[in-house]
Amino acid sequence: MENITKKYEAAVNCAAEISQVILDMEGGRFVLSMFSELLMNLLGEGNLAGAMTVLQKLCEVSEVPFFELELEEDDPAVWTTLFADALIDVIEESIFF
Repeated sequence: MENITKKYEAAVNCAAEISQVILDMEGGRFVLSMFSELLMNLLGEGNLAGAMTVLQKLCEVSEVPFFELELEEDDPAVWTTLFADALIDVIEESIFF
């Protein structure tokens, strides 16, 4: 259970860090919205490899370390969906600030 908690924190923290970097850019809210929608669309189509590639590129562009998933024991779709949901939450919160 502790391992799951750490992975959850890593996914949410990674999403928060990326969001802050991108939101600080001009037009960042739009870019972040597009990436979030892209992630959700890829996951909805069952294209986990594409979603993971987008996630890795987001980390690379924002210079945030990519959180590694132990794919043998975890469902990477769950963690990628969690990450996308966290991005959406940050976007929604940033609208009010």
